[in-house]
Amino acid sequence: MPATIKRSGTSNRSWLISKLVAMGFCLSAAGMILRAGTLPAVNSKEATATVGWSSLGAMPAPVWDEKTLRFQNDQGTLAVTVLSDDIVRVHFTRAKSAGRDHSYAVINRDFGPAKANAKIGAAATVLQTATLTVLIRQNPLRISFANAAGESLDADDALHGTVFVGDAFRVAKRLRDDEHVYGFGEKAGQLDKRGWKLGGYDLVMWNSDTYAHDASTDPMYVSVPFCLITRQGQAHGIFLDNTWRSFFDVGHEEAGLLTFGAAGGDLDYYFINGPDPKKVIERYTALTGRVPLPPRWSLGYNQCRYSYYPESRVRLVADTFREEKIPADVIWLDIHYLDNYKPFTWNHERFPDPKKMISDLRAQHFRVVSILDPHPKVEKGYTPYDEGMAGNYFVKNPDGSVYEAPVWPSQARENPGPSVFPDFSKPAARQWWGSLYRGLIDVGIAGIWNDMDEPAVFDTPTGTMPLDVVFDNEGQPTTHREIHNVYGQLMSHATFEGLSRLRPNERLFVLTRASFAGGQRYAAIWTGDSTSDWSSLRQSVATLLGLGLSGFPLVGSDIGGFAGAPSGELYTRWLQFGVFSPFMRAHSDSKSPGKEPWAFGYRYEAINKRAIELRYELLPYIYNVMERASETGVPALRPLFLEFPEDEHVAGLDDEFLFGDDLLVAPVLHEGATEREVYLPTGDWYDYWTGRQFAGGRAIHVPVTLDSIPIFVRSGGFIFRQPVVQSTDEMPGNALEVLVAPAKESESTLYEDDGESLAYRNGNSMKRQFRQVRDGQRTTIEISAPEGSYRPAARSLVLELWSGDEPKNVSLEIGAGPSQKTVLPHLTPDTITTSTSGWSFANGRLTVKGADHFEPMRFNIEN
Repeated sequence: MPATIKRSGTSNRSWLISKLVAMGFCLSAAGMILRAGTLPAVNSKEATATVGWSSLGAMPAPVWDEKTLRFQNDQGTLAVTVLSDDIVRVHFTRAKSAGRDHSYAVINRDFGPAKANAKIGAAATVLQTATLTVLIRQNPLRISFANAAGESLDADDALHGTVFVGDAFRVAKRLRDDEHVYGFGEKAGQLDKRGWKLGGYDLVMWNSDTYAHDASTDPMYVSVPFCLITRQGQAHGIFLDNTWRSFFDVGHEEAGLLTFGAAGGDLDYYFINGPDPKKVIERYTALTGRVPLPPRWSLGYNQCRYSYYPESRVRLVADTFREEKIPADVIWLDIHYLDNYKPFTWNHERFPDPKKMISDLRAQHFRVVSILDPHPKVEKGYTPYDEGMAGNYFVKNPDGSVYEAPVWPSQARENPGPSVFPDFSKPAARQWWGSLYRGLIDVGIAGIWNDMDEPAVFDTPTGTMPLDVVFDNEGQPTTHREIHNVYGQLMSHATFEGLSRLRPNERLFVLTRASFAGGQRYAAIWTGDSTSDWSSLRQSVATLLGLGLSGFPLVGSDIGGFAGAPSGELYTRWLQFGVFSPFMRAHSDSKSPGKEPWAFGYRYEAINKRAIELRYELLPYIYNVMERASETGVPALRPLFLEFPEDEHVAGLDDEFLFGDDLLVAPVLHEGATEREVYLPTGDWYDYWTGRQFAGGRAIHVPVTLDSIPIFVRSGGFIFRQPVVQSTDEMPGNALEVLVAPAKESESTLYEDDGESLAYRNGNSMKRQFRQVRDGQRTTIEISAPEGSYRPAARSLVLELWSGDEPKNVSLEIGAGPSQKTVLPHLTPDTITTSTSGWSFANGRLTVKGADHFEPMRFNIEN
C-alpha cells in the first residue's frame, strides 16, 4: 500500500496546498484543489484514500541490465540509469506501458558504455560507478548519492521523499545549512537562492511576459529547471527534464528541504556530479547542448530602440556613430518596420527600399538585425496566414478549430485584427516557419530577434494562451500545459534551422526573449523589459550570472534599462557593465528618450565612447572566451565561486565577476559612488589600468570616478587585445596585443578564425599556446606553433609586461628547431608605435614589438 504522508510541525494540508499553488493549481473558496476537476482537500490519513496523494512507496527488487535498474510496482516504473561515471538519470512514470523517450532539452544520453556495478538486496540496492555510489532504499523508496569516498552529496528527505496527486508530483530532498544553490534560468533576487539568512526562494518555472520587472518578479521569460549546488568546495547539479509548470523551493517553505515538482508529466531528473562546479556545467551542457560559436560581429556594440523609423532615422543613427567615431557593429529594427505589425512584411512608407538601405549600412560596416514575433495576423491574402492554414501549422482549440487571440496586429492603425500562432512543436511547422525568413535574408538582414515567444497574448489575465489549446508535440498531441515553457525554445529552433538552410555556410545569430533548457543551442538571451533604475542595473548582474550557470553563456541586458529614462550616470554605469556582458546592446521603449551613447551630453558621450572602445580593444580576449564557452559550456561571465569554490566568502557574491579565467571586474553599481569595495580571491591580482599588485584573499577599497571601471588581472593571466577599431570588419591586419600578468609560470590558449563562416568546423582555425616562465633575472615568453589551417592577415605582435626593472636586453628566436637569437632594438615609448620591432620601457611596463610570424616564437627578456 502507498505510504501515508505524515509531517510534524506544520500542517500537511497547508504545506501540500502551497506547493500545488506554486505549480499552477488554484483553490476554491471551500478550500478544494482545482485542476481538470475537483479534488477534496488533503487531510492526513484520508489523503491516500480520498484525494490520491500517495508516496512513492515500497518497490520490489529491481532488474539490472548493466546500465539501468528498473523497479516496478502498481504505482508505476522507476528507472535509475547510469549515463556516465558522473551522470545518473532517475525517471519515474505512471504510464502502464513504456512510451517514447522524448525530450526537447536533452540531445545526448550516449556517453559510451556504462561502467557500473549493482548490488541488489531485499531492502536496498547499491549502484556504483567510479565516482558515485547511489543507494536506493526500497521501502519507502528513497534515493541518495555519495562520492567515491562515501561522503553524502544528495539525498531524498527521509520523511517526505516523492509524492503524487493527480498528474502532479513533488520530490523533497535534504538541504544542509552550508549548501548554496544557483541556476534556474532567468531569475531575479540574489544569485545564491538560499537567500538572506537562509530564508530561501520559492521559484516557479512558467515563462512570462514581465514588462518593467524588478528584483521581486518571478517567474520571468526563461525557465531552466536546473540547479547547481555547492558545499565546502564540492558541487553537483540536478536537472528536472519536465516542461510543465514546475517549482523549486530552496529552503523557503522549510529550511531543511529542497523541493521540486511539476503539475504533470513524468518525474525525470538527472543527478550530475562535479565535484568542480565547472564540471557540473560542462556535463549539464553535454546533455542539453552548447551555444554555437557566434559570429564575431555579434560581440560588438549593438544599438536598438523601440523603434528606429523611418529609414532616415536609421541612417542618422548610423551616420552619428561614424561621425563621432564611436565603435558599433549592429543596428536593430523593432516592430515599427513591419506593415501593421504583421511578421515577414515591410512598411514601405517608412522603408521604401529595405535592400538598398541595408546595403548602404553594410558599406558603413553595420549589420542589421530585425525583430520577428510568432503571431501572424488572421488575414486572407497574407501569405504566412494562407500557407499556415493550408499546411495545418497553427495551434488549435480543443474542438479542432484554429486558436486566435489578440497580439500586436490587433493594435495596428489600419485593419487591426487577431493573430494565429505557429505550432512549433510540429516539425513540419518549424520547417515552414524557417523558410519564411528567405525574404528577410534576401534583403540582407544579418540576424533575427524573436520576441513575444513566451508566448505572450494580450487581453487575458494569464498573459498567454488557454491551458487547453492543443499542440502536435512531435506526433503525440498535448496541451499548452506541457508546451508553454518550451514554446520560445521551439521558435528559436525553427528560426535557427531555417536560417541554417538559407545560409548554410555562415554562422547565425538569433536572439530570443523566452526559452527553456537546451535553448542555448539556438539563440542568445537578453533579460527583457527591465526598468531604468539602479536596482535593475544591480539585478542585471546577478541575473546574467545565473543564466550563465544555467547553460546560457551568450546573454545581455538592455543597457540603460528598457522602461524609463535613466540619468546620464546610470546609463554610463550600465554601459560599463555592458562592456563585459557577452551580448552588448542598448535598448529603450517607445516612451523613453534615446539611449544612444551621445544622448546624455558631451561629458557622458566621451566616457561612453571610451567604454565602448574598451570593448573593442578586448574583442580578441572576448572572442577567445566565447569559443571556450561553445566548446565546454562554461560561461564567459562567471561568478567568483566558479573559479574559487572553496572560498566561502564568494559564495553569495554577485556584484562582481570574472570574465573568462583572468579578468575580475567590479562594475560601479551605486549612484554617486566615490569608492568601490572589491573582494580579491586568493592569489596575486594586478590593477588592469596601472599594473599595481594586490594580494588576494581580502577586500580592498578602490577610489572611483565616473569613468572608472575597476578591473583586475589574475596573476599569470594573458589578456589578448587589439587597437581600437570602429567595427569588427576592421580587425584583420591590426596588431595582436598581449598583456601578460606576472607569475613564475603560466600559460593560456588563443583561438582565432575568420569570425563569420563555418570553416572552423573543418579545421580552418588557429590555436596557439602562450607560456611565460620567470626564472630569476630572465623572463621567457613562448608561443607555440599554430594548430589548424587558418592564418590571420599579416600583423604585428605586441607584448606588454608589468616589470619592476628595465631589462638589459630583449631577444627573439623564431622556429621550432635551434635558431639564432635576434636582439631587438631598445626604443623610446614614442618611437615603438611606428617601428616594426623593438622594445621600450616606461612606468614599470615593458612593451615588446615584432611581426607575428604564426610559427614558434620565443622572447627572452634579460634583467
